[in-house]
Amino acid sequence: MTTLHPYDFSITGIRKMSRAIDPSNIIPKYYQLANILREQIENGTWKANEAIQSERQLEQQYNLSRPTIRQAIDLLITQGYLYRIHGKGTFVSPPKLQKGIFELTSFSEDMRNRGLEPGQIFLEFGLTTPPKKIRTRLEISDPQKKVLRIKRIRTGNGEPIGIQDSYLNLPEGKEISQQELEERGSIYAILQEKFGIYPAEADETLEVTLASEEEASLLTIPLGSPLLLNERILYSQDRKAIEFVSILYRGDRYKYYMRLTKKI
Repeated sequence: MTTLHPYDFSITGIRKMSRAIDPSNIIPKYYQLANILREQIENGTWKANEAIQSERQLEQQYNLSRPTIRQAIDLLITQGYLYRIHGKGTFVSPPKLQKGIFELTSFSEDMRNRGLEPGQIFLEFGLTTPPKKIRTRLEISDPQKKVLRIKRIRTGNGEPIGIQDSYLNLPEGKEISQQELEERGSIYAILQEKFGIYPAEADETLEVTLASEEEASLLTIPLGSPLLLNERILYSQDRKAIEFVSILYRGDRYKYYMRLTKKI
């Protein structure tokens, strides 16, 4: 996940910064400290959910003011490396779940590939007449056509990871029950095993947004927390649009990666 900031941890030299704060460096002291703590997290100095040093200890160790210490910690909290528990301290966040940007996989496959057990909490399940935006993306011309809407909180090892809102345009006479989905967990698996419909390709967009009051409540995160909005149109092997799905991922628990090659 890309984080916009006046400075960048990946700039040559910054990541190789010593573990001491350099007062003569043009890089702000809070940013130097954030980089030091970030490297310690990545190197396994602390395990996930383990407390780091207290603000007082950091203040003494690095000879920095309390506001500077807090600014560094706040930056790492924003970037998803740390979290606070009031009255207890600051702790290391679990590693972010990483997904290749060119991989066409289901949420359940993503979780299992990372050694986590996928889960779901149903919010809505039933036939609905989709709005025009959804009809257009699913190439539906009949404004009265009903599709199956499935809205769920998706979890990994019981922890809320995202909110998934799916509109499924099944062929005439094909049905999926909530019980089937509760048992299988994955829409992709049911499509393949029950109907012989294979998810072949998808058009996908990504953007950053902020959690509304409802979204924050469902994902157990603070109001206004960063979210990664992933919208996807899924096509079957015969190039028919079968699903439009939007997933709001927690920004502190999910990131995308891609490998780029230069055209020669």
